Amino acid sequence: MNAYCGIMPSQSRIIYHEEDKEQSLMLANTNEYPVIVQTWIDRGEGNPETVNIPFISIPPVFRMEPSDIKGVRIIYNKDKLPDNKESLFWFNIYEIPPEKKEFNPENSVLITMNTQIKLFFRPETINTIPEEVVEKITCKKINNTNIECYNPSLIHLSVINLKIMTDDNKIKEVSGNDLILPPLSSKKLTIDAMHGSIKKMIVMYVNDNGEILEQTLSNR
Repeated sequence: MNAYCGIMPSQSRIIYHEEDKEQSLMLANTNEYPVIVQTWIDRGEGNPETVNIPFISIPPVFRMEPSDIKGVRIIYNKDKLPDNKESLFWFNIYEIPPEKKEFNPENSVLITMNTQIKLFFRPETINTIPEEVVEKITCKKINNTNIECYNPSLIHLSVINLKIMTDDNKIKEVSGNDLILPPLSSKKLTIDAMHGSIKKMIVMYVNDNGEILEQTLSNR
């Protein structure tokens, strides 16, 4: 039994600067069948009915043929957002496959699929970038199975992997989808039993262009 999905965005994140009139991205249908696509922005709920969101996507619903490529525009309606730190939203790409039998053979399962990518709203007073932020991150040991990392900057840092080297020469690794460090906030992370103190860290993170970079930090 096979499951198919395949609307691919041209980028893994959207940086929406306050002064931007709009942002856009391209979507490609890599499926071998047409799909109906619905797009919207929310705060991570995955629900197109979410209210009080200051962004709209145009067009909100459209059809894509196999190998089709279409552009989507994202527009900020100027509703008030915090001007002293970056805000995080999510751009949703929901694909609905056809029900016709010629596109849905008996040995296949066609499923609906919702892909979410991060949308960062960055106030015009903030000109920090992730490459600068990562150098300011600090982490401290809370107990043998938890550390707490603090982001003192005004923007989010998307961490995808964190290696911790201890003073007893052990290496502990933290990875997952929920390692984003919000601005001006601390986040508790779970690790395997760590008995030594943090000596240094290797942080793998994503910059504004979607590139994966690595930075080594000494514990301060």
